[in-house]
Amino acid sequence: SSGINAEWPLRPGETEAPLKTEAEPTEKTESTMKTETEPTINTEAEKTETKVETTDKGTKLEAVSTEGVEVESHVAAKIVKQLEYYFGDRNLRQDRFLLREVTLDNGWISLDTMLNFKRLASICSDKAKIAKAIESSNTSLIVLNEEKNKIRRNPDRPLPKNSDEEKLASNLKTVYVKGLPLDLNIDKAEEFFAAHGKTCYIKLRKDGSSQFKGSVFIEFETQADADKIVLNKELKYTPESEPLIVMSRNDYFKSKSMNVKQEKNTKREEQMGGNAEVKLDVPETVEFEKGKVLKITGLAGVETTREEMKTVFEGNGVSWVTFNKGDPEAFIRFDGSAQEALDKVKSDEKFMLSGKEASTVVLEGKKKKVPTATLR
Repeated sequence: SSGINAEWPLRPGETEAPLKTEAEPTEKTESTMKTETEPTINTEAEKTETKVETTDKGTKLEAVSTEGVEVESHVAAKIVKQLEYYFGDRNLRQDRFLLREVTLDNGWISLDTMLNFKRLASICSDKAKIAKAIESSNTSLIVLNEEKNKIRRNPDRPLPKNSDEEKLASNLKTVYVKGLPLDLNIDKAEEFFAAHGKTCYIKLRKDGSSQFKGSVFIEFETQADADKIVLNKELKYTPESEPLIVMSRNDYFKSKSMNVKQEKNTKREEQMGGNAEVKLDVPETVEFEKGKVLKITGLAGVETTREEMKTVFEGNGVSWVTFNKGDPEAFIRFDGSAQEALDKVKSDEKFMLSGKEASTVVLEGKKKKVPTATLR
């Protein structure tokens, strides 16, 4: 499938997140992996003959005719690309709405239901044109039914198990790129990176004000393409711009961890003023305002890091994270409401970290204390 914006679940993953994670239809929120929206493409209703069929659920659906229907090639490509994202390995396994829907009718989901997804509807809201785009494409992932009013993931391509091996493979295919223009949107990003291989998703990283930070996470379909772009030290967005900073996802998090440690060591040296005998007045615990700290439990055996947690909540004002590898719980302090930050990254009312569900509680009531030994 082609690249689509989404939050790193850091995936849907790291969220950026992310990582947005990133996907519910409009009554909830779309995947955090889809943080950009496209202008709605104006379409006129096609005059087609229709017939009525009754599904197992008793819902009447009109069959869709594509006879005489024309779709602009660039619009058709966007339609198929977006559908491949929804039903792709990365999104589908963590999209609880779609996972529930595919169990109801042998995997089939009506185009009416799919048009509840804002991004698809913004590309094209005409079912006849969506059906025409699918049947005219060479996609091997999306299947259209005979009445052309439902789609499903190709049964010959079952969803892979969300194993540690799959997670490792995904990480190895993910690349971090920095130095992109601040006016970059998802369409421009897809167009630029298409020249370097097929991508599974692209996450535009944003700050607390939802402004693009100039960096992205990209998962390629193959590790070979990911390795190739990492080795391209002269990669530029335009011939006149400076070379982009490109590194593997794993190297990015290693570098970030080292930078944090270096900053702490520098601060410690400054506070000590070069005198090893000076003792730092660091409290063993720190108090915080109620409603601003999130406690995450059930992390025993979960392979995660402070950096991944920050990526999941990227753009939500994380002040610090206290967690050591192997700890059964973690604490995250936010500048604002912890509950609001949590609600933004939840999928179907559940909080996922490293592909596993974790329990959360916002610390309320009286001011509580959290150890500062591992604050980052």
